[in-house]
Amino acid sequence: MRNPSHKIDRNLMTRSPTEPVGESPRIDRVAKGIATGVAASLIVQTGKSAAGTLVKNPLFVFGVGMLAGYYASKYRKEILSVSRQAARQGSDFVARQKEHLKEFVAECQEGPEDTH
Repeated sequence: MRNPSHKIDRNLMTRSPTEPVGESPRIDRVAKGIATGVAASLIVQTGKSAAGTLVKNPLFVFGVGMLAGYYASKYRKEILSVSRQAARQGSDFVARQKEHLKEFVAECQEGPEDTH
């Protein structure tokens, strides 16, 4: 026995392609989601096969290594200054956290305050 709550809207099947889609937003969203999923799947599969082929080619890997070395050499001063700045900020962060922790421990050791 068929469930009457799952009726098919016959107007959807007879609609012309130029007719506005506003009559069935739920079906349009589902169709759009399916199309997006299929497109994403195809792109990922194509990318995997292309990347797998390129990585297996030793000349490509050598070229990528040369390119990375070139840019590392070209921008070495900027790379070093950014890494020094990041290290400095990291040590400053650790020092601030130690201070906050010491203050927190001192507050906890002062004794219980009346919280009622």
